[in-house]
Parts: sequence; structure tokens; C-alpha cells
Amino acid sequence: MKRRIWILLLAGVCMLGLSCQNNKKKNTPEAVTESFAKAFYTADFPHMYEYTTKKSQAAVKTMQNAMKDQQEKLEELKNNKVVFVSTTVNNLTDSTASCTTKVTLNDVPREDHWDLLKENDEWKVTLVLP
Repeated sequence: MKRRIWILLLAGVCMLGLSCQNNKKKNTPEAVTESFAKAFYTADFPHMYEYTTKKSQAAVKTMQNAMKDQQEKLEELKNNKVVFVSTTVNNLTDSTASCTTKVTLNDVPREDHWDLLKENDEWKVTLVLP
């Protein structure tokens, strides 16, 4: 069961990302990616839903359901310390984007790639489970 949870979490991280919120919601690929990634790294499911496409919400739901029986792990994830080093847009069109985030997660550097789509004139992260 733990292995399945980690596979789901890694699949989500390896997929794509988007999001940002500072009192005012910012609708740029970079801002959305950072908001989604922070929610992802800290298991903040309500914000993950907010920054994903409608189709991708099934993947978020799967991750959320997988965590229901792992309360200790969920609390550990909620306490993750996330510091963004940089967010770069690699490919940008009118309706798609690809971003790379460099973060330190609990003082460990990592780099993740996120794909985004424009849905109802808002950037949203797309997630695909393997």
C-alpha cells in the first residue's frame, strides 16, 4: 500500500503542474505551476483540485483516496517545507505550456516538469496516472 501511494505521488510530481495564489489569483503558467506544486508537495488536495484540469481531477482524487489510510504519512506531507528556487516556462502556445520547477523540499533540491492547458481562459495543470 505504501509503495502504491509513493508511485501515485511520484506520478503526479513527474506529470505536470500549475498554480499560484497571493490573495489575488494569478493566471500565468509560472504562478499556476508554483501554486499547484506547493499544494502537491504538501498534500493540500483542495488547492490541487483548484489548479488542475477537470480531467486531471480524477488523478487528484485517486491520490487523495490513497492517502486516507495513511494519516501519519499525510501529516508528514502537510509539514513539508517547500522553497521555490526557480520556475521556467519551456514551451508556450496559446493553449498549452510546459514548466520546470526547481525547489528545495525539506532542504533537498529537486526539479520537476509540469504540463499545463488553458481551460476556460485559465491555466491548469494536467496530470496523467501511469
